[in-house]
Amino acid sequence: MKTAIEDRSPKSEVRRLEARRPGNDATANSGSSAPLRQLLRLARPGHLLLALAVALSLTGCFGFLKPAKATARHFVLSSLPAAESATAPSGAAGIGVGPIKLAAYLFNTSFAVRKGTNEIDYLSSTFWAERLDTGLQRVLAANLATLLPTDQIRLSAWQPADVSAEVYVAVEQFDVDARGQGVIVAWWRVLSPGGEKTLKAGECRLSRPGPPPDTDPAGAVATLSGLAAELSRQLAQAVKEAAPASGAGR
Repeated sequence: MKTAIEDRSPKSEVRRLEARRPGNDATANSGSSAPLRQLLRLARPGHLLLALAVALSLTGCFGFLKPAKATARHFVLSSLPAAESATAPSGAAGIGVGPIKLAAYLFNTSFAVRKGTNEIDYLSSTFWAERLDTGLQRVLAANLATLLPTDQIRLSAWQPADVSAEVYVAVEQFDVDARGQGVIVAWWRVLSPGGEKTLKAGECRLSRPGPPPDTDPAGAVATLSGLAAELSRQLAQAVKEAAPASGAGR
Protein backbone atom coordinates (compact mmCIF):
# COMPACT_ATOMS: atom_id res chain seq x y z
CA MET A 1 0.00 0.00 0.00
CA LYS A 2 1.44 3.31 -1.11
CA THR A 3 1.44 6.23 1.22
CA ALA A 4 0.64 9.62 -0.32
CA ILE A 5 3.47 12.03 0.12
CA GLU A 6 2.22 15.59 0.82
CA ASP A 7 3.73 18.09 -1.56
CA ARG A 8 5.25 20.94 0.45
CA SER A 9 6.85 22.75 -2.46
CA PRO A 10 6.40 26.54 -2.81
CA LYS A 11 4.10 26.12 -5.80
CA SER A 12 1.82 23.75 -3.93
CA GLU A 13 1.60 26.19 -1.01
CA VAL A 14 0.51 28.95 -3.37
CA ARG A 15 -2.15 26.68 -4.87
CA ARG A 16 -3.47 25.84 -1.40
CA LEU A 17 -3.68 29.54 -0.38
CA GLU A 18 -5.50 30.43 -3.60
CA ALA A 19 -7.93 27.58 -3.02
CA ARG A 20 -8.75 29.01 0.45
CA ARG A 21 -9.76 32.46 -0.92
CA PRO A 22 -13.49 33.23 -0.53
CA GLY A 23 -13.93 33.57 -4.26
CA ASN A 24 -12.48 30.09 -4.89
CA ASP A 25 -14.41 28.40 -2.09
CA ALA A 26 -17.22 26.37 -3.56
CA THR A 27 -19.18 26.52 -0.32
CA ALA A 28 -18.83 30.30 -0.11
CA ASN A 29 -19.86 30.66 -3.74
CA SER A 30 -23.00 28.66 -3.16
CA GLY A 31 -23.94 30.24 0.19
CA SER A 32 -22.63 33.46 1.74
CA SER A 33 -21.73 35.18 -1.53
CA ALA A 34 -25.19 34.67 -3.08
CA PRO A 35 -26.78 37.76 -1.37
CA LEU A 36 -23.77 39.79 -2.44
CA ARG A 37 -24.29 38.83 -6.06
CA GLN A 38 -27.99 39.79 -5.77
CA LEU A 39 -27.07 43.23 -4.40
CA LEU A 40 -24.58 43.70 -7.19
CA ARG A 41 -27.27 42.90 -9.74
CA LEU A 42 -29.65 45.40 -8.07
CA ALA A 43 -26.95 48.04 -8.15
CA ARG A 44 -27.27 48.42 -11.89
CA PRO A 45 -28.00 52.00 -13.07
CA GLY A 46 -31.59 51.18 -14.02
CA HIS A 47 -32.39 49.80 -10.59
CA LEU A 48 -30.76 52.76 -8.86
CA LEU A 49 -32.85 55.23 -10.88
CA LEU A 50 -36.00 53.29 -10.08
CA ALA A 51 -35.21 53.30 -6.33
CA LEU A 52 -34.52 57.04 -6.44
CA ALA A 53 -37.84 57.72 -8.19
CA VAL A 54 -39.75 55.68 -5.59
CA ALA A 55 -38.03 57.58 -2.74
CA LEU A 56 -38.91 60.94 -4.27
CA SER A 57 -42.53 59.96 -4.80
CA LEU A 58 -42.85 58.84 -1.19
CA THR A 59 -41.38 62.14 -0.02
CA GLY A 60 -44.00 64.02 -2.02
CA CYS A 61 -46.86 61.85 -0.82
CA PHE A 62 -46.03 62.27 2.85
CA GLY A 63 -44.94 65.90 2.71
CA PHE A 64 -48.26 66.94 4.26
CA LEU A 65 -47.15 65.30 7.50
CA LYS A 66 -44.52 68.01 8.03
CA PRO A 67 -45.57 70.57 10.66
CA ALA A 68 -46.59 73.95 9.24
CA LYS A 69 -44.05 76.69 9.83
CA ALA A 70 -45.42 79.31 12.23
CA THR A 71 -45.39 82.84 10.86
CA ALA A 72 -44.59 85.54 13.43
CA ARG A 73 -46.89 88.57 13.50
CA HIS A 74 -46.06 91.94 15.06
CA PHE A 75 -48.59 94.52 16.22
CA VAL A 76 -48.83 98.05 17.63
CA LEU A 77 -51.63 99.77 19.53
CA SER A 78 -53.78 102.17 17.53
CA SER A 79 -54.98 105.63 18.54
CA LEU A 80 -58.36 107.31 18.16
CA PRO A 81 -59.39 108.49 14.69
CA ALA A 82 -58.87 112.17 13.90
CA ALA A 83 -62.64 112.61 13.50
CA GLU A 84 -62.90 112.98 17.30
CA SER A 85 -60.33 115.77 17.39
CA ALA A 86 -61.19 118.93 19.31
CA THR A 87 -60.35 122.32 17.83
CA ALA A 88 -57.20 123.76 19.40
CA PRO A 89 -57.31 127.52 20.07
CA SER A 90 -54.30 129.58 19.14
CA GLY A 91 -51.67 129.58 21.87
CA ALA A 92 -53.25 126.73 23.85
CA ALA A 93 -50.93 125.38 26.55
CA GLY A 94 -49.51 121.91 26.15
CA ILE A 95 -49.90 118.72 28.15
CA GLY A 96 -46.98 116.59 29.30
CA VAL A 97 -47.35 112.79 29.22
CA GLY A 98 -44.72 111.08 31.34
CA PRO A 99 -43.26 107.58 30.91
CA ILE A 100 -45.78 104.79 31.51
CA LYS A 101 -45.02 102.38 34.34
CA LEU A 102 -45.97 98.81 33.47
CA ALA A 103 -46.24 95.61 35.49
CA ALA A 104 -43.14 93.50 34.84
CA TYR A 105 -45.02 90.73 32.98
CA LEU A 106 -45.93 93.23 30.25
CA PHE A 107 -42.30 93.86 29.30
CA ASN A 108 -42.19 90.55 27.44
CA THR A 109 -42.39 91.23 23.71
CA SER A 110 -44.78 88.29 23.24
CA PHE A 111 -48.52 88.95 23.51
CA ALA A 112 -49.73 88.20 27.04
CA VAL A 113 -52.86 86.09 27.57
CA ARG A 114 -54.29 85.73 31.07
CA LYS A 115 -55.16 82.14 31.96
CA GLY A 116 -56.12 82.82 35.56
CA THR A 117 -55.69 85.21 38.43
CA ASN A 118 -52.03 84.32 38.84
CA GLU A 119 -51.16 82.70 35.50
CA ILE A 120 -50.00 84.37 32.31
CA ASP A 121 -49.39 82.68 28.96
CA TYR A 122 -47.66 84.17 25.92
CA LEU A 123 -48.64 83.53 22.32
CA SER A 124 -45.73 81.89 20.52
CA SER A 125 -46.14 83.71 17.19
CA THR A 126 -47.71 87.06 18.22
CA PHE A 127 -45.42 89.91 19.30
CA TRP A 128 -45.46 93.62 20.01
CA ALA A 129 -43.56 95.58 17.38
CA GLU A 130 -42.48 98.11 20.03
CA ARG A 131 -42.05 98.14 23.78
CA LEU A 132 -45.51 98.19 25.28
CA ASP A 133 -44.75 101.04 27.68
CA THR A 134 -43.50 103.14 24.76
CA GLY A 135 -46.48 102.17 22.62
CA LEU A 136 -49.00 102.96 25.33
CA GLN A 137 -47.40 106.34 26.01
CA ARG A 138 -47.50 107.13 22.30
CA VAL A 139 -51.18 106.18 22.02
CA LEU A 140 -52.24 108.09 25.16
CA ALA A 141 -50.45 111.19 23.91
CA ALA A 142 -52.08 110.91 20.48
CA ASN A 143 -55.50 110.36 22.05
CA LEU A 144 -55.13 113.36 24.37
CA ALA A 145 -54.14 115.50 21.40
CA THR A 146 -57.40 114.38 19.80
CA LEU A 147 -59.63 114.77 22.86
CA LEU A 148 -58.24 118.03 24.29
CA PRO A 149 -58.20 121.49 22.69
CA THR A 150 -54.44 121.48 22.31
CA ASP A 151 -51.99 120.21 19.75
CA GLN A 152 -49.00 120.61 22.05
CA ILE A 153 -48.42 117.19 23.65
CA ARG A 154 -44.99 116.68 25.15
CA LEU A 155 -43.47 113.27 25.85
CA SER A 156 -41.16 112.57 28.80
CA ALA A 157 -39.15 115.84 28.73
CA TRP A 158 -40.45 119.42 28.83
CA GLN A 159 -40.07 122.71 30.64
CA PRO A 160 -42.72 123.61 33.28
CA ALA A 161 -43.58 126.74 31.32
CA ASP A 162 -44.41 124.62 28.25
CA VAL A 163 -47.35 122.75 29.81
CA SER A 164 -50.43 123.42 31.89
CA ALA A 165 -50.54 119.92 33.37
CA GLU A 166 -48.53 116.72 33.54
CA VAL A 167 -50.04 113.23 33.23
CA TYR A 168 -48.54 110.06 34.73
CA VAL A 169 -49.94 106.52 34.50
CA ALA A 170 -49.00 103.24 36.21
CA VAL A 171 -50.51 100.10 34.68
CA GLU A 172 -51.05 96.99 36.80
CA GLN A 173 -52.95 94.90 34.23
CA PHE A 174 -53.34 95.24 30.48
CA ASP A 175 -54.19 91.98 28.74
CA VAL A 176 -56.88 89.69 27.34
CA ASP A 177 -57.93 86.22 28.42
CA ALA A 178 -58.35 83.14 26.20
CA ARG A 179 -61.95 84.14 25.37
CA GLY A 180 -60.84 87.61 24.27
CA GLN A 181 -62.06 89.60 27.28
CA GLY A 182 -59.71 92.55 27.73
CA VAL A 183 -58.94 94.27 31.03
CA ILE A 184 -57.00 97.36 32.02
CA VAL A 185 -56.21 98.33 35.60
CA ALA A 186 -54.26 101.54 36.04
CA TRP A 187 -53.67 104.45 38.40
CA TRP A 188 -53.19 107.94 37.06
CA ARG A 189 -52.23 111.41 38.33
CA VAL A 190 -52.56 114.88 36.84
CA LEU A 191 -49.90 117.16 38.31
CA SER A 192 -49.24 120.87 38.10
CA PRO A 193 -46.31 121.99 35.89
CA GLY A 194 -43.10 120.85 37.52
CA GLY A 195 -44.94 118.19 39.50
CA GLU A 196 -45.26 120.36 42.60
CA LYS A 197 -48.94 119.59 43.22
CA THR A 198 -51.39 116.79 42.47
CA LEU A 199 -54.33 118.35 40.68
CA LYS A 200 -56.27 115.15 40.12
CA ALA A 201 -55.77 111.42 40.73
CA GLY A 202 -57.81 108.32 40.11
CA GLU A 203 -58.03 104.62 39.30
CA CYS A 204 -59.12 103.07 36.01
CA ARG A 205 -60.66 99.58 35.95
CA LEU A 206 -62.19 98.70 32.60
CA SER A 207 -63.06 95.54 30.70
CA ARG A 208 -64.03 95.03 27.09
CA PRO A 209 -65.13 91.93 25.12
CA GLY A 210 -63.31 90.87 22.00
CA PRO A 211 -62.29 87.89 19.84
CA PRO A 212 -60.05 85.09 21.18
CA PRO A 213 -56.39 86.05 20.78
CA ASP A 214 -55.22 82.65 19.49
CA THR A 215 -57.53 82.78 16.45
CA ASP A 216 -57.71 86.56 15.94
CA PRO A 217 -54.67 88.33 17.43
CA ALA A 218 -55.39 91.49 15.43
CA GLY A 219 -58.85 91.63 17.00
CA ALA A 220 -57.32 91.19 20.47
CA VAL A 221 -54.95 94.09 19.81
CA ALA A 222 -57.96 96.17 18.76
CA THR A 223 -59.58 95.29 22.10
CA LEU A 224 -56.56 96.62 23.99
CA SER A 225 -56.49 99.74 21.80
CA GLY A 226 -60.13 100.33 22.75
CA LEU A 227 -59.25 100.05 26.43
CA ALA A 228 -56.42 102.56 25.94
CA ALA A 229 -58.93 104.90 24.31
CA GLU A 230 -61.27 104.66 27.32
CA LEU A 231 -58.39 105.42 29.67
CA SER A 232 -57.51 108.41 27.47
CA ARG A 233 -61.05 109.77 27.81
CA GLN A 234 -60.82 109.56 31.60
CA LEU A 235 -57.49 111.38 31.53
CA ALA A 236 -58.82 114.05 29.18
CA GLN A 237 -61.76 114.71 31.47
CA ALA A 238 -59.46 114.94 34.49
CA VAL A 239 -57.18 117.40 32.68
CA LYS A 240 -60.14 119.57 31.70
CA GLU A 241 -61.28 119.69 35.32
CA ALA A 242 -57.83 120.23 36.82
CA ALA A 243 -56.05 122.52 34.36
CA PRO A 244 -55.91 126.27 35.18
CA ALA A 245 -58.36 128.56 33.42
CA SER A 246 -55.62 129.75 31.10
CA GLY A 247 -54.55 126.21 30.16
CA ALA A 248 -55.69 123.51 27.76
CA GLY A 249 -58.80 122.73 29.77
CA ARG A 250 -60.31 126.17 29.21
